[in-house]
Amino acid sequence: MSKHTILIIDDDPAQHEILEVYLSVAGFSCRHANSSNEGLAELKNNTVSLILLDINMPEVNGFQTIELLRNNPETAEIPVLFLTSLDRQYLKIKGLNLGADDYVTKPFNGAELVARIKAILRRKKNRPSKDSALSGDIEKIGFGDLIQNISQSAKKGKIEFTDMDGEITVEGEIIISARQGNYRGMEALLRLILLDHGHFTVSYEETSAPETAKGIPVIRLLMTHLNEVDQIKKAISETTGQDNPSLELVDGMSEDLAIDKQKSLFPCRFYIVAAAMEGKLKENVYKLLKAIHTKKIHCTS
Repeated sequence: MSKHTILIIDDDPAQHEILEVYLSVAGFSCRHANSSNEGLAELKNNTVSLILLDINMPEVNGFQTIELLRNNPETAEIPVLFLTSLDRQYLKIKGLNLGADDYVTKPFNGAELVARIKAILRRKKNRPSKDSALSGDIEKIGFGDLIQNISQSAKKGKIEFTDMDGEITVEGEIIISARQGNYRGMEALLRLILLDHGHFTVSYEETSAPETAKGIPVIRLLMTHLNEVDQIKKAISETTGQDNPSLELVDGMSEDLAIDKQKSLFPCRFYIVAAAMEGKLKENVYKLLKAIHTKKIHCTS
C-alpha cells in the first residue's frame, strides 16, 4: 500500500519541521511549500492526498488559496485541512464554507492532527459517487462523516436508519428534513446522533436547485449538534461513571411522569430511554440523571 503524500503550505519554517516529524512517524510522506504560489506550483507536478494549509500567510492567505484550489478542476477534490492560530469561530466557519474539510488550531496536538487527517482520508475513500447507493453500520462510518459524505454528492440523498426509526434528507450542504420516531427537525437530529447505532441505507434522486433548499446547514450540525450531544454524553459519564449504562427502575417507579411512561422499556440503556421520553432530549437526560442521584433509578453495566 503506497504512502499518502501530504502537502504543507505554511510560511513558518518551524511548522514544516514539526509537521514533518509528526507525519513521518504516522507513515505519511511530505512535500513543502512556503507560500500559496509555491504550493500551487507543487500541485502542477505532484499528486498529493491532502493539503495542510496555513491561513495567516502574506500576499495570498489561506482563504484565498482554498478558493483558487476549489475553482481549479485539477485540485478541486483534494482535501484541505486548515492550520490556524486564529481562534475566532466565525473565521473557522468561513474556512469550512469555502470548502475546507477540517481545521486545527495552533499550537496543535500531534496525535489529534494525525487522527483528523486519517478521518478526512477515510471520508474521501468512502465518499459515494453521484449514482451509487451506500449502506452499512452507522457505528463504523460515524454520523458526522456520513452526513458530510452525502452532502458532497450532486444529488439529493435520503438516509434511512432502520434500527433508530429515523431518516434524514440532505440536499447539497443542507439537511432539508430529519425524523426520529415522532420527532422532526433539530430534536430528531439530536436523538439520532445520541442513539447512533444500527444499519443505514442511502438512496439518491436528482435535484434541480440545491442552492434554494431550506433547512439546517450541514456545517451547523457538525459545529453545534455534535458538540451538544458530546456535552450530554459527558454529563452522563461524569454522573454515572459509564458511557451508556443500563438503567433499572427501583420499586417500579421513578416519581417522574415522563420516565414512568416508559417503564415498560426497563431495564434499558440510558440513551434509548432518553430518546423515547417525550419532551426535549436534554431535559430528558437531566431528569434521568436526577432520578439516578435520588436512587429512583439504578445503573448497571
